[in-house]
Amino acid sequence: MDNAGSWSKEMLQLTMVNALDQWVKESTRYRGEEELSLLDLVFTKKLQPPPSIQYLSPMGRSDHVTLVLEMQEEDVTM
Repeated sequence: MDNAGSWSKEMLQLTMVNALDQWVKESTRYRGEEELSLLDLVFTKKLQPPPSIQYLSPMGRSDHVTLVLEMQEEDVTM
């Protein structure tokens, strides 16, 4: 298995074992005529309410969108 395949398998295992959610759903990389890519990932434990994600224009010469993530802090009581 190549490095990308190995990395993908390890990432999938990590998310499943730790019950993580991946919140970025839209393409985050735009480069000329190339296919759009979802390269930027945000993982968390399940949040209620779910985080709000804004996809903004790239900064400077970047080919990645700017992500703005807003989430509420969990109220932890013991």
